[in-house]
Amino acid sequence: MAENNAGSRANNAAGSLRTWLPPALVFAVVLLVIFWRLGSYPPYFNDAVDHGIHMEVNKVFDHADISNRVNWYWKDMHSLGAYQSPLYGMVIELGLRLFGLTLFGVRFFPALIEFGALILTFFAFRKYFPQYLLLSFILLMALSPWHLLVARSGGIQGFSVSQYLIALSMFVLLIDRKRSVGLAILAGISTATIPYGYAGIRLLLPSLVLLAIVCFRRIEKYNLFAYLGTILAICAIQIGDFPRSLQMYFYARGENLISVGRRLPNGGYDFAFIVHKLNENFHLLFKMIMGLNEKAFWNVNVARTMTPIADVVLYPKFLVPLFIVGLVYSLAHAYKQKRFILAMPVLLLLPGLVSNMTSGMGIPNLTRSIMLLVPIYLLITYGAYSLFCSIYTISSDRLRVAFSGLFAVFVGLVSAYQVNNYFHYEKDAIYGGRNNAAMVMYNEFLKPYMAGHPNSRILYHEFGPFDEWSYVVVRWLGGERVQTMRDEGKLVFLTNDNRASMDRLLKQGHFDIVVSAHSDQLEHMLPDTKAMQAKISHPGYKVYYVKR
Repeated sequence: MAENNAGSRANNAAGSLRTWLPPALVFAVVLLVIFWRLGSYPPYFNDAVDHGIHMEVNKVFDHADISNRVNWYWKDMHSLGAYQSPLYGMVIELGLRLFGLTLFGVRFFPALIEFGALILTFFAFRKYFPQYLLLSFILLMALSPWHLLVARSGGIQGFSVSQYLIALSMFVLLIDRKRSVGLAILAGISTATIPYGYAGIRLLLPSLVLLAIVCFRRIEKYNLFAYLGTILAICAIQIGDFPRSLQMYFYARGENLISVGRRLPNGGYDFAFIVHKLNENFHLLFKMIMGLNEKAFWNVNVARTMTPIADVVLYPKFLVPLFIVGLVYSLAHAYKQKRFILAMPVLLLLPGLVSNMTSGMGIPNLTRSIMLLVPIYLLITYGAYSLFCSIYTISSDRLRVAFSGLFAVFVGLVSAYQVNNYFHYEKDAIYGGRNNAAMVMYNEFLKPYMAGHPNSRILYHEFGPFDEWSYVVVRWLGGERVQTMRDEGKLVFLTNDNRASMDRLLKQGHFDIVVSAHSDQLEHMLPDTKAMQAKISHPGYKVYYVKR
């Protein structure tokens, strides 16, 4: 009896090890890559983060009251307006208070939340998909350049991917589950907070609500009522700003096809333009998803930028056939097995496709495609796993072991390729990054100038989106030195609030130089600078010399 018990315990321990060791290894690798050089790569603010966090910077370092701009009413949430999200703002503010205005401070908590969202995704879906399929999906998606670019930036897009995964996973946990009102409320909260992420994921909220109603037989009735009731209760906050909040939900800076299509003199829709734009969007989107951008096959800078451009490569081109195979297998298996959940990867494609197809003023691009990240990689993994399983079932016992190892090698090699691609090719540097005018201006001119002219008085200007400033870049680069010069009155930041007084001091010859990283905005604010002797340098910063 004792020997039987000992044998049983040994078998249980071995089974437990086989169950939990692979997830532990996969998530250890994901954790390492996500946080590897987080505070130094890329060595600049990317994804327009320096503009998207400026309200939180003002609140933390200048003790500014931002309550009139940051509240729970739905706003037009885009990269430059990310600070308006109270949810995203809380995460950024916590990092700023703990780690200061550093790349690590801005990126740490969004990256940590994303890592937690990946773990939740694994536990939510393992009831419906094989463990090794899910682990392969987590590894391939999490280590893709596309995911690393957004997840490590600290920007609103990466934060929104976390919201997407959490809301989706919480919804899946409700399917075929016994009564658990607490879980349903948490799921409702995660869904109702989607509008406080990037505008590109907002279609997920109505999609999940519609899915819950359609799948009412699969969700216990009390769970369903709690889920929908929580969403309705949180959305009821918008009554205080109705109907403007509703107008802002899908506004997307007025760039969506519905807004742009109303271009006739009588305010009607230009259907010829709409048809033309839909056709253009379809072709651009098809090329992007099918890996037809760029001629290179292996040496491609995958997901190289968040800047809205049409020719970005979303994922490695050699994975395109697996994406197509996964698409076919997912629908075929869902139909044959009568399991709706197996078709979910295909259904999740639709909201991401819609956000691209309805581009009116812009074009389909990586920014608008963040809801495609999860379903594309889920279908790629599904295709690869299904192919290997098909070969596995018709193979001999000896070959089965070899094919199991071959699949693991395949996933490992693709993951290594993607990680190398992310860290080898420079990311997000087309219009920002190392070409950020404010960063170049500080490093090339302002820093040596302040060292050589310690008593000089400088009026400083960075671009202020929507005429709001916090001077994130110069504060980040200059640190205590810049703050000391501000306290001494030797370095003054131009804002709308001090515009009149700065104009007066400029006329009096108070300053020695004026430096601007966005001269058009500066000259609009201070017209006298147009007549000053000035020197412009790449990538567009300008130094004005004040005559006395």
